[in-house]
Amino acid sequence: MKPFRADLHIHSLLSPCGSLDMSPAAIIRHAVARGLDMIAVSDHNTTLHCELAVTLGLGAGITVLRAAEVTSSEEVHSLVILPDGEARVSFQAWLEQHSTFVPHDPKIFGDQVVIDSDENIITEITHYLPAALDATLDEVEAAAHRHGALFIPAHIDRPSFSITSQLGFIPEDLYIDAIEVTGPTPDLLYPVIRNSDAHIPEHIGRRYTSYMLSRPSFEELAMALRGEAGRHIIAAER
Repeated sequence: MKPFRADLHIHSLLSPCGSLDMSPAAIIRHAVARGLDMIAVSDHNTTLHCELAVTLGLGAGITVLRAAEVTSSEEVHSLVILPDGEARVSFQAWLEQHSTFVPHDPKIFGDQVVIDSDENIITEITHYLPAALDATLDEVEAAAHRHGALFIPAHIDRPSFSITSQLGFIPEDLYIDAIEVTGPTPDLLYPVIRNSDAHIPEHIGRRYTSYMLSRPSFEELAMALRGEAGRHIIAAER
């Protein structure tokens, strides 16, 4: 086993808040340049750029995990990191089933486009992707784990769209695989990780977490979060 660096919270240009420079190919190039071994493309309430990023990652020698930053009905953001392509397809269907389909104005919020490997636009999403789903945080967590995914409340130390800002506490009955922070490590019982939450290329890898793994993969990451068989979090860097 050896250390691997991972940034598991990166937005592509599909997220309206993501720069148009954040194509999957650009994300891969910048991640490799920053010395990352594993990343996750985690757009708001969608996984539609994950497969392209996975394919490009294979060609560049970097592991790409499939993920989404999911907004519950309480407006809590959580990372859902999926184990494989089959789970992604099923979870994407679940996201679409629970979307509230708020109309999207690209002039106000930014473009929401899906592109192909040649960076041609395939389609434009016409509902506002970050809008809260009609699913509670409990339901998001349950759906994540039904799909074999990791459930990670995002940026819990921020004053908006976090579990602490929206609920004021972390429910004890919520099955949490880890928590994501942006600042100092809090005194909590959960594994703590940091990610960039990058919306522009220059922010990729600005925060990351080092893990002791045998290889960069979903299975190894899950073991590290559980502290199993010598896999573990080494440090959450900022």
